[in-house]
Amino acid sequence: MALFKKIVEWLSDINYHAIQADNYRKRAEGTGEWAFDDPKIVEWLGGALGVLWGVGMPGAGKTVLASIIIDHLLQKAKANKRICVAFAFSRYTDKFTGDKVLGGLLRQVVQDHPSTLAFVEPLYDYHDQRKTRPSEKELLGVIRAIFNSDLFDEKFCALDGLDEAFEDTQVDVLDALADLPANLLLMSRPLPLLKDRVPNAGFFNIILHEADIIQMIKDKIRRMPRLRNLLEKGDWKEKVVNTVLKRSSGMFLVASLQLDMLGSCINIKSLSMALQVLPAGVNVMYEATMERINDGPAPELALGALTLLAYAHESLKMDDLLHALAVETEPFKYDSDLLVDPDTVLSACCGLITFEPWTKLVRLVHYTAQDFLVTYLPKVGADAEALLACICVARLRGCGFANYNCSIGDYSNDVFTHHPFLAYAHRNWAAHARLASLPAFVEEFILQCQHFPWKHPLYAGFDHLNFIQLAAACNFHSLLAQHLGLDSSPTIYPPPSPLNVNSKSAKGHTALALAATFGHLKTVELLIGVQGVDTQCFDSDGLSPLITASRAGHVQIVDMLLGVVDADHVNAGSWTALMFAASEGHTEVIKSLLCVQGINVNAREPDTGFGEGDSALILAALDNKLDAVQLLLGVDDIDINASHWWAGTALAQASCSRCIDIVKLLLKQDDIDVNSSQCHEGSALMQAAHQGFKDIVELLLQREDIDVNATRPDGYSALALTLKKSVQASPEISLEIIELLQAHGAQ
Repeated sequence: MALFKKIVEWLSDINYHAIQADNYRKRAEGTGEWAFDDPKIVEWLGGALGVLWGVGMPGAGKTVLASIIIDHLLQKAKANKRICVAFAFSRYTDKFTGDKVLGGLLRQVVQDHPSTLAFVEPLYDYHDQRKTRPSEKELLGVIRAIFNSDLFDEKFCALDGLDEAFEDTQVDVLDALADLPANLLLMSRPLPLLKDRVPNAGFFNIILHEADIIQMIKDKIRRMPRLRNLLEKGDWKEKVVNTVLKRSSGMFLVASLQLDMLGSCINIKSLSMALQVLPAGVNVMYEATMERINDGPAPELALGALTLLAYAHESLKMDDLLHALAVETEPFKYDSDLLVDPDTVLSACCGLITFEPWTKLVRLVHYTAQDFLVTYLPKVGADAEALLACICVARLRGCGFANYNCSIGDYSNDVFTHHPFLAYAHRNWAAHARLASLPAFVEEFILQCQHFPWKHPLYAGFDHLNFIQLAAACNFHSLLAQHLGLDSSPTIYPPPSPLNVNSKSAKGHTALALAATFGHLKTVELLIGVQGVDTQCFDSDGLSPLITASRAGHVQIVDMLLGVVDADHVNAGSWTALMFAASEGHTEVIKSLLCVQGINVNAREPDTGFGEGDSALILAALDNKLDAVQLLLGVDDIDINASHWWAGTALAQASCSRCIDIVKLLLKQDDIDVNSSQCHEGSALMQAAHQGFKDIVELLLQREDIDVNATRPDGYSALALTLKKSVQASPEISLEIIELLQAHGAQ
């Protein structure tokens, strides 16, 4: 059970079930029922395999309709465990990427159907050992394997808000999901440029259904006591319903904001006047709402909340927002006496923000509100990025982060859980500061830092950085130039003393290593030019600036560093720069490294007492980096048959990972040894058969020199391993592999 929970949380930190619950809660009782009379939706729900795409204008209720259809599917799946349902929501506040949505979908499948864990465990074991994350292709492969298995009769996937993702992400996600053997539901604004990517999709329009919007209006009025009491007089309820229905132009969002405006009326006369001037259209409605806010009891509080939510780089929980609003601005300082309750903020914002009880998130009412606010706020003098940067730093400073001496494992640490908004501040302060051209308050804080807790993306736990390391990690190169004597312009604050460009963080990272890791070209160029800088230093994990830049694929930085290091350094490390670049598939970096005279293309992981480990070619093959494998095979003295003591050759590991294109490429090489088996896991044929990869087995059996009866050191042959148990194949596929092997003489 502990492993199950660990794998589920590893797959994704996004709880789409909670988001679904909040979206479904927004539905007015009885709305959306028309969907189950629509012929296209009915056919799709009945299991007709394909893509169904609902399109509608902003505010038409697409997300709520998606939640209604998803709830219907979830009820079916509860009654029948052979129905699999997985869904995702793209929201403007979250960084929506292909791997995130696929990880979230796979998390749901495993949570709802624990028997699918066996499909995920090999992927988890591989990446857990290497402290890496699975690629979009790997996640898609596991989902496809589950859906192609005999576990389910019907498979449904749904994605709402495709239009709210970045354009390149839209393409990646659409291609990935449309390729799955499942019914796919999409909800978005019209995206005509993407229609050709799913030529067989069925489309339906999400348009105003008068009965739905009337029901929503009545439902909202029921929850507004003052307005409800007024509408009990005469025919005013009918007048309000008809006016809102007409002026909302079929947008639930506009209708809701119009009712919020009418909710402030105190008598029939004020209601009559408000109805006569009720704004129509979403932006006009937003303008009118801002006027109400400015005339309300707490305009500064509301403006602060709206600014934070419009410019935040990730979703905020209500507690985060409240504690961010408790930072006074002159001077910037957190003050708990400034805390207000959630209802005060919600009321002050006049319907422009909404609270989601299940996820505890507070959000703008719609992404169109963000579009409006990022245009409106600068007009009223708000320097939003500078404000957020300073609020973040005030929170960090108040919690002692300039010189923090306690160890931190991750963001679940007590220091973050006990101080709302601190985690957001820590993750995003530098990004806001860069967009604001480094406010003076932030600069002063950076210069004060002696032991700042820093989350390095390549390592578990937190490092601790001083000023020069922090400035390099955050790419504040102008600040570095001033205090390293490379810029003669006057400084506001005196430099910290003493300055040591080669000082190392708690985990052994120098400023240069940090800048190289994050791809900060200008900072790397600046630091290389500092007299006495050590360009070849290694951190406590044996990584140098060249290695971390190669691992991350920063080819310009790699080229810059190759100009100041020698060949011995290029070949240094238990994993060399070339090995990291090959593993990640960074072909441009590989090309640069291969130009170094004296590079050892066959460098191996050191012998730890059992034998040598992987080479660059093996790593590229294992990680399915076809272009990298092609590049390395073009090197004259490449050792194509180098073998890891446990996992075997490049061919064996590509076969075990089902990298079929790489297997085909390696089999074309004249000097390939297809029968190499003197490692723990055995030959390519043994590993492919044991994994249950029939297509790989068929490829290998086409070789005339294949030895089907070869055994690995423990005596097992390919046939024996298949009979023992195939790791990923169904019994039917295992039987087919056994028959194939026997037909080729296996005994």
